[in-house]
Amino acid sequence: MFLIAGVSPKTKILDNNPRMCPVCGLTRAYFKRVDQYLSIFFIPILRVKKGEPFIMCERCEKNVGNYGENDNSWSCGQDIKCKNCGKTLDKNFKYCPFCGKLNL
Repeated sequence: MFLIAGVSPKTKILDNNPRMCPVCGLTRAYFKRVDQYLSIFFIPILRVKKGEPFIMCERCEKNVGNYGENDNSWSCGQDIKCKNCGKTLDKNFKYCPFCGKLNL
């Protein structure tokens, strides 16, 4: 008898509300998390590590981690601040790309 087991990543979308991507300009960025699962015979069985949440665009596959929180492509130097986390946002953003909250 043999056993095939290992740890594999699984991406989970945390929020189904799309946000505007500052790189490609489309509303295709989602709040996601990559968790590590113990897999037996390639079937995820048990989560062994919970990943950190991030925002990633479905089209261009860029995320806040690629640019850093102070990069100009995510925050275009406007003096508009997020009401929840206080970070600088582009004036066209309805949702904060850092905390994911509605910012109207």
